[in-house]
Amino acid sequence: QTVKKISPAVNAGCVCPYVYEQLDKFSQRDPVQSNKIIFVAGFGHPPNTDAALWFVKEVFPLIKMHQPDAVLYLIGSKPTEQVLKLKSDSIIVTGYVTDEALAEHYATARVAVVPLRFGAGVKNKVVEAMAYGVPLITTEVGMQGLDGAEKLVPVTSESQQFATAVCSVLDSDELWSTYANAGNAYVASRYSLPAMTATLANAFMTVK
Repeated sequence: QTVKKISPAVNAGCVCPYVYEQLDKFSQRDPVQSNKIIFVAGFGHPPNTDAALWFVKEVFPLIKMHQPDAVLYLIGSKPTEQVLKLKSDSIIVTGYVTDEALAEHYATARVAVVPLRFGAGVKNKVVEAMAYGVPLITTEVGMQGLDGAEKLVPVTSESQQFATAVCSVLDSDELWSTYANAGNAYVASRYSLPAMTATLANAFMTVK
């Protein structure tokens, strides 16, 4: 739409940029019985470090008041000194992990958070969490570019609301399943091989 506004004569359309495979493997999962919260990010990128610091300082203490056994995993490469200093008995900073280890973290996580406060574009970490069938809580910045997904998972940039949303998923298997299944289905509709095939076919059909 933006391209069309700038130059109406240009033939432009959206194409699915990448796909997730085996999405059906993570559909209709049984709720994970743990208090594990994960934030997956490359911490060499300033918005991700800022997100970790905000979540740990402003949101995680509120979660711990409700669920003292909650454990946060900050998963990803190049953790800064600021992120490394967040380590505690309840906060694990893993550094770089392999694809296999990352898949295991998603398999054992009760909830994924993407507490970004600035940045631009579609966030792969948001799509990835939903693809794995893990309930997601994110901010308006984290939800950028994912039209309609804000109706399927909690989206808030306010610390108390963010903590409440996380605690609700920790407490309720029914809510866990609702968010997990809705997120996975959303990715299947937008970021699967059939979705890419459809968008490519439409793009070629509209070429003049």
